Amino acid sequence: MIAIVLAVEDMTGTGQMVSSVVLGVLAMAVVLVGYRPFKGVVAAREAGYERDLQGALMIDVRPRSVTYLTGLGMVLMAVTGFLLLGGWVGGAMGLIAGVFLPSLAIGYLRRRRVAKLDQQLVSSIRTLASGVRAGLNLVQAMQLVARDGADPVRQEYNHMMREYEYGVPLETAMSNAARRIGSSDYQLLFAALLTHRERGGDLGETLDRIAESILEIQRLESRVKTLTAQGRTTARWLATMPAVVLGILYLIDHTWVERLFALQINGHANVVGNLILGTIVILNIAGYVWIRKIVAIDI
Repeated sequence: MIAIVLAVEDMTGTGQMVSSVVLGVLAMAVVLVGYRPFKGVVAAREAGYERDLQGALMIDVRPRSVTYLTGLGMVLMAVTGFLLLGGWVGGAMGLIAGVFLPSLAIGYLRRRRVAKLDQQLVSSIRTLASGVRAGLNLVQAMQLVARDGADPVRQEYNHMMREYEYGVPLETAMSNAARRIGSSDYQLLFAALLTHRERGGDLGETLDRIAESILEIQRLESRVKTLTAQGRTTARWLATMPAVVLGILYLIDHTWVERLFALQINGHANVVGNLILGTIVILNIAGYVWIRKIVAIDI
């Protein structure tokens, strides 16, 4: 009997060792196979960080530093989700939030900068027109805006003038600025200036017409935003209502809410609860995106 027990223990220990070896080999295979795709994804994200931070936002931050901070944020969000929501579902939700949070923050900063640039566009055009009427050429008028303008439009003109001083043609510098800013109003301005440099004419009058056109476009955009404000507010409220209702139900009877997030119930996988949560999240995101698409009117 003792020999049989020892044999069974030896077989069990051997089985565990074999299982550990197999799992180790599988983990190494996953790492080796997924290394190149993961490296490509990281390189693409860093290229986006460089384009947005150093290009659009003009913030001197290394993309690799943002990658490290993103990884740290993913870990912290995953731990926070695991502790607050309980279970691996909460950890996964926190991990996903940590993945998208840096991009959302950078996108918010970029939209805010573009909005401020659009507000300063007409005043900068009028400064250009005043400089041209005072006898300056286009480059000298741009240098005037780069010296006396307000941030962030001054930074953009400074960058454009530095490119010109380093030997980049003015047409190419304006095209780079239009692509870097990403605003349709600036694209209209630089396209009109490029056309004027090719065909000639009264530059002061051209700048005045551009300013009037952009003012009218901005007036129409403000009108559209006012008319669609209710729809955008509705989208935000509908997106937050499931979380609010879930919180109210948790205060009333937390047992049933906890069952939604539990991985197992009575030793069995909580398939129904996970499906309900996944359906809620998918339908909520789809509804929010749908409403935003409806009220997003491009002039």
